[in-house]
Amino acid sequence: MKSGDVIVRNGNDEVSNTARSFNRRDKSYSHCGLVQVERDTVFVYHALGGSYNPSQKLLRQTLADFCAEESIDRVAVYRYSLNNAELERLGSWINSRYSEGLPFDLFFNFYTDDKMYCSEFAFKGLNMAKNGALSKLLPQNEETLYVAIDDLYLNELAKKVVEVPF
Repeated sequence: MKSGDVIVRNGNDEVSNTARSFNRRDKSYSHCGLVQVERDTVFVYHALGGSYNPSQKLLRQTLADFCAEESIDRVAVYRYSLNNAELERLGSWINSRYSEGLPFDLFFNFYTDDKMYCSEFAFKGLNMAKNGALSKLLPQNEETLYVAIDDLYLNELAKKVVEVPF
C-alpha cells in the first residue's frame, strides 16, 4: 500500500446495497477512501455518514479498522501514478480536510466542496493532486453530476494493486 492509493470495500448490509446501485458499470463495491502512509502505519481517510459515523466528519482509520467491519466481504486497492509533488499536494489536501472536520454530504452534491461523500472526496483529492487530469473521467451527458465508486477504478488512470475476498 502506498499513499494516494484508492481503497474500495464492499459491505453486504442494506446501506451498502443502496450505495452499490449508484455505480455505473460495476456493482462490486459500496465504499471507498484514500490511503495515507504515516510513519509506519497505513491509514484510510474516508467520508462516511449515518449511524456508522455519528460525528459525520471525515474519518481517519487504520487499514485494519477500515477492513474490520463485520459486514464487509471484499476489499481492493487501486493506484494512480502520482509523482512526489502530487503525493505531497494530496497529503496536504487530505490533512486539511481532516483537520477542518469535513462533514459528510447527505445530499451527494458534487458541486459543493464544504461537504463530501466518499467517492467525491477521493476523486476531488486525486483530481486536485493531478492538476485536473481526472476531470475527463466525469460523465458529460448526465443531468445530475456525481462520481460513482466504480468511476474511480474503471478508467485508464487506475491500476489494480490487489483484491482480497474475505
